[in-house]
Amino acid sequence: MTMTMAISRALCVLLLLGVAAVSTEAVKIETFNDRGCTGGATNTFYVGRNQCQTFIDQGSVRVTEIGPDVRVSFHNQRNCQGASSVGQGYGSLCMNQGATKLRAVYVA
Repeated sequence: MTMTMAISRALCVLLLLGVAAVSTEAVKIETFNDRGCTGGATNTFYVGRNQCQTFIDQGSVRVTEIGPDVRVSFHNQRNCQGASSVGQGYGSLCMNQGATKLRAVYVA
């Protein structure tokens, strides 16, 4: 009987975690080889809040499916280190590279 209750509790916890994961809204990040966020995307990622998404040398990045009060920062080095930030904004937007290619996006 004790083992059955333990299994039932474990299944309840897994179910709750699954519901929480599904209800979290994902932000859509699309990368483009050229500036302007036009044409077909090179890559498409879906990430949650407080996450860094890295990629290799892109000319522009479009962020959509995001609330207008969510901050997004763009980086010219991988891993979203503070010193590599080259721009930031709120909500849906397109960011073009400057002198260096874009390599990461952080969704706050």
